[in-house]
Amino acid sequence: MLIDSITNEAANDGIDKVTEAVRKAMRDVLRPTEDRLAKLMAKAAVAAATAMYMNVQTIADLGKHNAVEIYNEARVKAAAYLKERDDNE
Repeated sequence: MLIDSITNEAANDGIDKVTEAVRKAMRDVLRPTEDRLAKLMAKAAVAAATAMYMNVQTIADLGKHNAVEIYNEARVKAAAYLKERDDNE
């Protein structure tokens, strides 16, 4: 009985060590990809914000006085577009 208990405890300790090693290896492998994706998302957000403000300015320069209303309508349409499912999904 004592031998079984020691064997089980050793097996559990071994599993814990293997699990810890696998998790560390996965973190080390995935970290660069996560960092790259975060940087790409930040760049995309800046580009989108720049485009939005340039469009609002262009609308205002064209003499439209309801640029904010046009922006809000476009935002609603964009949100609806993002909620749609792609055929590839």
